[in-house]
Order: sequence, then structure tokens, then C-alpha cells
Amino acid sequence: MRNLFLALLLSLPGGAAAYDRGELVEFNDLYRGGHYEEALEGYMQVIAKEPSGQWGHYNAGNALYRLNRMGPAVYHYARAFTLDPRSGDIRANLDFAMRQTGQSLVPEGAPAALHYVYYILSEAELKALAAILFWLACLAGAAYFLLDGSKWSPAAGRASALAGLLLVLALAWAGARQSSVFSTAGVVTRAGGTRMLSGPGENFKTYASAPEGRIVKILDTGDEAYYEIGLPKEGIKGWALKTDVERI
Repeated sequence: MRNLFLALLLSLPGGAAAYDRGELVEFNDLYRGGHYEEALEGYMQVIAKEPSGQWGHYNAGNALYRLNRMGPAVYHYARAFTLDPRSGDIRANLDFAMRQTGQSLVPEGAPAALHYVYYILSEAELKALAAILFWLACLAGAAYFLLDGSKWSPAAGRASALAGLLLVLALAWAGARQSSVFSTAGVVTRAGGTRMLSGPGENFKTYASAPEGRIVKILDTGDEAYYEIGLPKEGIKGWALKTDVERI
């Protein structure tokens, strides 16, 4: 039943209301009509105009899934998720696509509710929250000293302390998120997966591979043609062509 529900979600273009409906109506009609390649071209135009728009990536993921291009589909769903982690549709389709590639959005054994709270804010929102709390702490602290002796001074002091405490918690939250699956990560988008070499070059030995659609850690970006990537679950790392891995 759950798979049927997710399949129904995939059958419909999503998030049209997030953009000018006139811009997406043609692409969505193409998608509904089964013209997934043409719809994908349109969604990629939307992404080019607004890279930070989650629904362009979400719709592109749907079209790519229909075209059986699992690596790029997982990538675009993952991008949409990092931009809007609270969307139920995005979460469901990302998890569905990840399961097709032997992964899952919620780690095994982790409470789903805790995972949702952990990702309830996007990285941009978390940074904005920290900035707001910082300035609130500063302004309330300044008011505490400027209003010294008045009836408002204690309230300003308490507000400054509370904002400071919340700022520390927000920074700790942001720090914890640096170890998340999607932080400094990429997706193997090459059909059939990518080779993992012992060094950055064809003269190095191939000793492992990463399957298409796998979310990997990007450990080193310094080489012109290769990323050093890691597979945390297997505990291995190696070098893969940058053209085979798309950074989230």
C-alpha cells in the first residue's frame, strides 16, 4: 500500500504553486502526458533560473525516476530535500528513490520523529536563525547596559541571556548537522556506478566501486578531475571522476 501511494505521488508533478503557474503548466502537461524527457528539459530550465528552488529539483527528480535514471533522480530529490526538508512529498519521494538503491532516508533504528526534528530546518534557515539570535542577544545586551537602573533593564538582561543560550543551541545543532548524510556529500550519477581508485588518475588501481544513486561523502575536491569519496557504511574511500559524482 505504501509503495502504491508513493507511485501515485510520482505520477503527478509537484509544487507548481511555488512558481508562476504559467511557467510550469507546459512542463507539467508534458509530464502528465508521459513525455518525461521533454518535461525534464523544462524542469532543468526552471532549475537554471532558480537553483535554490526546491520544486524544480523535485519535479526533475520525478521525471528522471520515470526515465529510470536513478542516480540523477536521487541527486535532485536530495537537493530538493536540503532546500525544503519539511515537505512530505519531497521526503517520501527521496526515501522511495533511496530504497531503490539500497539506502533509506531514515537510518535503520533511528526514530522517525527524531529524524524529522533533526532536519526540520534547512541549512540556510539554520544559519539565518543563528544570525537572528546573535543580533537579538547583542541588542538585548546593549539595552541592558543602556537601561541600567530602569525597570526594563532586568528584562533586557534576561532576553539577552535567553537569546545567547538559544544561539549556543543553534550553533550546536548546526555543528551536529555537519556529520549528516547530506553534508559535504554527493550522489553517484553515472549509469552503472563509478570506479573508486587508489589515487587521482587512471594509472592508479581500481579496488572498489560505488553504485549509481549512492550518496557518498566528498572528502577532497582539490584535484582537477577527481573527487576523493567515502562510503561510510563500508568504511572505504577512493578517488572517482568528478563527472561521475554530482555534489549535493
